[in-house]
Amino acid sequence: MAKSGHTQKNKKSFSKIFAAIFFPLIFLITLTLIVLTLSGVNVFEEAEKYTSRIPGLSTEASSESENSVASEVDRLKAVIANKEAEMEELQSKSDSKQNQINELEQQVVQLEADLEDARSEDDSNENSKTAEMAQSFQEMDPEAAAPILESMNENLAVQVLNDVASEERGEILGQMDAETAANIASILIED
Repeated sequence: MAKSGHTQKNKKSFSKIFAAIFFPLIFLITLTLIVLTLSGVNVFEEAEKYTSRIPGLSTEASSESENSVASEVDRLKAVIANKEAEMEELQSKSDSKQNQINELEQQVVQLEADLEDARSEDDSNENSKTAEMAQSFQEMDPEAAAPILESMNENLAVQVLNDVASEERGEILGQMDAETAANIASILIED
């Protein structure tokens, strides 16, 4: 019995010693982890670096690392696939818009050509009308033509007189009011 009491006493003293060392050690480790984390050190990354050097632990740490790397690679591949799909969609939209721009530019060129044709047609119509009017004034008596031209718009009178032969033009200007004839003559000279 004395032996069993002694063994029990040894067990109690061993558990007291173990508790006296183990619990403060756990507390100290926890406190150290908190302090290091607050100071900006990633303790678990550092521990993973050191465990990869230990032969028995390195395979488990590396397999976890490989799994996390593989999942990260898969995630990044999915992101790349999404971005490529977005790029293709944007490229097709860009091509569509470029086609619209090209069509509109062709329409602008066609409209400019139509406008130029219309202007030249108007000019030729105007020139033919002015030529007809000039022919009429050329055939008129200068005394009758002068008052009509004086009452016309000055620019139109210049256009008509520009198409009249110079001899008849001089006779018509001679029959006009001196000031009006001088204005028209100066415009005719400038043209």
